[in-house]
Amino acid sequence: MANWGKYGIAAAIAGTSMAGAYYYPAEFFIAFTAGWIFFIPAAFAGYMAYGLWKYRTDKKNRITVHVKPNDAMMAIARREAALAKEKEILYEEMSENKFR
Repeated sequence: MANWGKYGIAAAIAGTSMAGAYYYPAEFFIAFTAGWIFFIPAAFAGYMAYGLWKYRTDKKNRITVHVKPNDAMMAIARREAALAKEKEILYEEMSENKFR
């Protein structure tokens, strides 16, 4: 395995945490609670800031394509508008018949 060093460090941190919790339960609980309250929101804010930074750096490398609408696209838009209008008319008729 290529990650033996990482596994060893993780095992050492886990062992130290367990030993600390065993020998100093009150202090460890306070440290854990403070870490839970402050470290997790700080890590979240850090990840959000990193994501915003990556988004802004990648944004300038994007290609924006502008398409001039042709006749087919306009026909589809007209048909969708007509369907939406028909739908509204049907809803109005249904609501009028509902209360009769």
